[in-house]
Formats: sequence, structure tokens, C-alpha cells
Amino acid sequence: MKKTTKSLIIAIASVVVLVGAFLAVYYFVPDAEENSETSSDSTTSEAADHYHLISLSTSDIKQIDVENEDGKYTLLAEAGAVESEVSIDSTDNNVYTLVGYEKMTLLDGQPQTLAEDATSVTATKIVNDGSNKSDFGFDKPRAIVTVTLNSGDKRTITLGDDAPDSKGAYLTVDGDENIYLVESDSIDGFLITEMGMLSTDIGTSLNDDNETKFTKMVFSGTNFDNKEVVFDYNTSDAFTETYVITSPDKTVANEDTSTFVMNSIRYLAAESVVEVEPNEKSLKEYGLDEPFITVNAEYSDLKVNYKASKPENGTFYLLSDNIVYEMDETAVPWISYTYDDLIPSDILAPKYDSVDKITVDAGGKQYVFETNRTRQTVRDDNEDTDIETFTLDVKCNGKSLDESIFTTFYNNLTSAQRSGLNDVDSSKKAVLTVTYEFSDGTSAKAEYFEGENRKCPVLINGSIGSTAFESYVTKITEDVVKAANGESIKSIS
Repeated sequence: MKKTTKSLIIAIASVVVLVGAFLAVYYFVPDAEENSETSSDSTTSEAADHYHLISLSTSDIKQIDVENEDGKYTLLAEAGAVESEVSIDSTDNNVYTLVGYEKMTLLDGQPQTLAEDATSVTATKIVNDGSNKSDFGFDKPRAIVTVTLNSGDKRTITLGDDAPDSKGAYLTVDGDENIYLVESDSIDGFLITEMGMLSTDIGTSLNDDNETKFTKMVFSGTNFDNKEVVFDYNTSDAFTETYVITSPDKTVANEDTSTFVMNSIRYLAAESVVEVEPNEKSLKEYGLDEPFITVNAEYSDLKVNYKASKPENGTFYLLSDNIVYEMDETAVPWISYTYDDLIPSDILAPKYDSVDKITVDAGGKQYVFETNRTRQTVRDDNEDTDIETFTLDVKCNGKSLDESIFTTFYNNLTSAQRSGLNDVDSSKKAVLTVTYEFSDGTSAKAEYFEGENRKCPVLINGSIGSTAFESYVTKITEDVVKAANGESIKSIS
């Protein structure tokens, strides 16, 4: 036989074998859809890719009973008309109620997660025939979930340990002795605790601009030596700050910190609910029997009453409406603020155009600066608007003073920064006293005393004690003499 003829016969035989193999696969091996149907109908086929142990609709649910490591609870389901907003992919239209907490709002997504996990249980493999259940954690199950259907039928799911190497979790269903492996993210709902079902929203978010204004805002607690820190709105033209503190001192509030505070009062988002209607023992355990901070606030549509524990390891507990929440310290700015943080870092920094008179007592002499502003309105035709301007006449002890000299002196005078809160012995004679009188009839005063370590005690408005740099006191004492004599002054950079 010729070599080419022999090769041709071998090639034809190969093709015949390949065609035969293809036909065998096509006619005798089920396709993907047939394989899926087979695995759905049989939970014992080792050849199946997946085991559809429970395949129901959440609309079939009447009740879910859960027993997990945290305790027992019951979730009731009732058909609703509004689609869930939890997930775009969710078709769960049920309205859920947690037994014993019927008047409380549930956390978005939690009931739906449990319901969907309980009605769609799919395993990836059988790992044991049930002969060694204790090896897979079923002697102490992590969760037992019983689903009662509208038909009255029940399905029970028992959750064992996690599989090694994060490969999933072990699970059994109803009376099936087989132990199945399921994916980890398919059993999240079974581990949700009773408190984990409750909403973590505290207060209400804004609906319109009018609700941003409070009619009452009082802080207290051990963080403030149990003194009431009372906030109000600034109505004086002498300062730019939005808020004032009326007790325990009368002062404007620190603009940055007070703004953060006011923006985190009427609505908070907790990490979790830890207890509802706590008793005295529980309050003590949470550090709420003697609160670190209390907040009492009122708005046109809302009353706020918070009690907060001292933060530890980045979290703290908060009591609101008889519910104890666990909070993230970083999400609630005011939990870390002291009274020192709530008042300005400037000793006194009033608006330049609000001052009518400044009296400076320094070096045994008194210097009185009086200002007179002549206001006028000028029409800007290019911008088609009116511009208000003023000219400033300044006198020091009756002698006219150049406006540029006064401006530099004023900027230096209001540049002082305080450092901390300290007791000040005001019985001693002050080495520097600065008194401001404003056009709205109010006044403010700072008194500086001899100190040590290059710091001088300062008393602000007769009640707030702090310290200032000695170099500032020296500078102002020198500047006031120069300003009074009409000499130029070097600006504090």
C-alpha cells in the first residue's frame, strides 16, 4: 500500500472518531439548562454543579423565626404595595415587623437580606452525609432559621461553622441529613441579631431651611463639669461669629467648632442599636448613668435629648428616646470637644468698623481712641449698584490720629491668641487692660497680668481665664505710646 493512501485512511478514521465523540456528547450529556433542572430536582446528585435546596419567592413568607448566637426573635411579613428601595435588584415588596418592636423602624435592607437568604438556598457541594455533624459545628449551630409560608408549610435552615480558607459555610436544610457547603455571602441574613434589625437613624434630617434654626441648645455632662453650656444666635454687629455662648460665660462661640456641632445634632447615624429600654444597671454598664455629654435641643419640628458616654477605642454609647446606640467617635464631632474648643482662640477680635471707642491702660497711663465714621453712598454706574463707603476720623486723647496708624495698631491689638483655660487671680493689678465699646451699645474687655515663662494670665470679659504671650503685652504697651504720638507702627506678621 502506498504511503499516501495509508495516511488518508488514518485521517478519515480520525474524523470518524471525532464525529462519534461529538454525537455522544450532544445526545447523552445534558445541556446547561437540563443540568440546572436536574440539580434543582435532586439534592443528592454528586454530579450536579449546584444544589438548589430552597427556591421560593419572598412573597410566600408569613413569618421568620431566628435563633442565633445573640438570641431569638420573630419577623413577620405582610405583602406591601411599594417596592423595596434597598436594592435595584430586589423584588421584595413585603412590609416587615419585628415582634416586640412593632412601633420601631427597621433598618433598611436587613429584613430583606434575611428573607432573601432564607428563600434562596443554593449549595455548591455535599461535604458530609451527616455522620460527623459535630465536626462541622452542628452540635452548637450558629443559627437556626425557620420560615413559615403563607400555605402553613415550614422550612428550617441550620447553620454550622465556616469552612476553612474562607471557602464558605456549612448548612443543613429540613430533615436532609446531608451537610452542604454554601457561599459565605448567602448566609449573612441568618447572623443578623435582633437589635441588628432596628434602624440606626437618630432624629430627622432637614426638610426646609426654617428647621435649621434651634430655639434651644444646651450642652452639659462631666465633660463640662456638669455646667450648662448654653448656645444662642449672635445678634451683635460687633463680631462675625454665628453663635454666642450665654452660660457659663458670655462670649461668642468658636466659629469652626460651633458650626460642626450644630450640623451634627438633629440627625445622627449610629453604628448599631445595642439595647432598647435599658434599666439602671445597663445604663451604668454603658457609662450613661453619669453622662460624659448631654445635649438638649429644640427645633420647630424636633426635640433632641442625647446622653453620651465617654469615648473608648473610637466608639461611645448614646441614649436617645430610650434606645442605646453604639456610635463611631469620628462621626459625631461634639463628642471630642471641650469647653475650651467651643470658645474662640482669639482673645478679642471684634469687627474693625464696629468699634466706637477703645481704652488702653498700659504703663500707668490711659489712652482713649475714639472713632467717628462718616458713611456715604456712591453710585457705581458701571455696575449699576450703590456702594456704601465711609471715612474714619480717629482721635487719641483728643488728638487727631492718622487712619493708617490706627489701622495697624488695631490689627496688632486684636491679634492676640489665648492658650487654654486657666484660673486668673484678678485681685492683682493688670499690666495691660483693653476695653472696647461698640456702636450697638455693647462692650468687651481683656485684662493682662504679670506672668512667668513668657506667658501672661489674661481675663476675658471678667470671667474667662487664659494665658497670652508676654511678647504681645510688651508689643502693645510699646505700640500704644507710638500710636498716641502719631508714630508709625510695625505690623505683627
